[in-house]
This record gives sequence, C-alpha cells and structure tokens, in this order.
Amino acid sequence: MTKKKSKKPSASNSAAPADPITLFVDRCAWSRLLGEALDKIGANYIAHHQRFAPDAPDEEWLAVAGREAWIVLTRDKHIRRRPTELEAFREHNVIVFVLAAGNASAAETADLVTRLYDKIQRLGAQAKLPVMYSVTRSGISKPIKFK
Repeated sequence: MTKKKSKKPSASNSAAPADPITLFVDRCAWSRLLGEALDKIGANYIAHHQRFAPDAPDEEWLAVAGREAWIVLTRDKHIRRRPTELEAFREHNVIVFVLAAGNASAAETADLVTRLYDKIQRLGAQAKLPVMYSVTRSGISKPIKFK
C-alpha cells in the first residue's frame, strides 16, 4: 500500500518570504535623482535627511543603521579610515556599500545603484557582519579587509 502525500506543505518547505532590505542613503550619496530612481524600482530606503540632522555625526547614524539592520550607501571613502567611524561600523555590525565611482554625476550614481540594487540586496542578506564593499562603475568589490 502506498503512503498518501499530504497536499499541505510542511513547515520545512514553506519558507517565509524574506523581509525587504532597507537602504540607508547617507547625506553625501543622496540626490533627488537617486531618490526618484529608487522609487521607480520600488526600493525600500531612508534618506539621511529623513531621520537625522544635517550635521549628525556619522557615529550616530551608524549605530542606528546597525540596530535597524539597514544597508548603508555612502560616498564617504574615509569611513574605513577614521577611527571613531570605523569603531562604530564594527561595534554596531553595519553593512556598508561605499560608492567609489570617481566623479560620477547624480544621474550616473542613480543608474549604478539601481543597476546593482538586486546584488546589493543579495550581498546584504548573506553578509557576515560587519562588512564593507566598494562600488565602482564596473561593479561591487569583494568585502574590504581591515587590519
């Protein structure tokens, strides 16, 4: 006699959909064009000016980004060299993507971020925290190694 298979999916086979990431766009990466491009693709994002004062120290929003599990998008290449920012990045287990596309215009940056958005989501979801990547016109680097 053959065993009947249940039509009801088992708990192990019914994976809940992953929560969408929230991209936090630092003040130095923000532009109206980037916001419009992110809106167009339905990205879940928070712009720096929506939650923080313009002069809020990076350590302040890095702490919140880590606590809220936001993926940070910044143009600030020095974030990996300034001791207080690097300490906040590590302490709060932040995921950071540093836009290092030279002097890319706002339109070029918007195009780059939307083109790589799915990969940013995937890397962010799989990341061992804290982690930082460099984003160039040719794509996203392997995780940046720190001493």
